[in-house]
Amino acid sequence: MNAHSSPGIIVRSNEILNFFGKCPACGYPARASDARSVRTDGPLRATVSATCDLPCGWSGQLPLTIMT
Repeated sequence: MNAHSSPGIIVRSNEILNFFGKCPACGYPARASDARSVRTDGPLRATVSATCDLPCGWSGQLPLTIMT
C-alpha cells in the first residue's frame, strides 16, 4: 500500500427475520437489517439499522431484539 491508496471496505447487509423491536417514535413494530463492514486493515463492525413499518418516517439504530 502506498501513501495515496486507502484500505478497502467490504459491506454486507442482511434483513433480520426474527427481529421484534419496536419503533421508538410510535411503538409500531420495526423492520431491521444487520450491516457488517470490514476494513482490510481493521476490525469487523456490526450495526443494526431499523425502520418503522408504519409511515411515521422513523429510522435509526436499535439494539438487537430477537425472539428465540
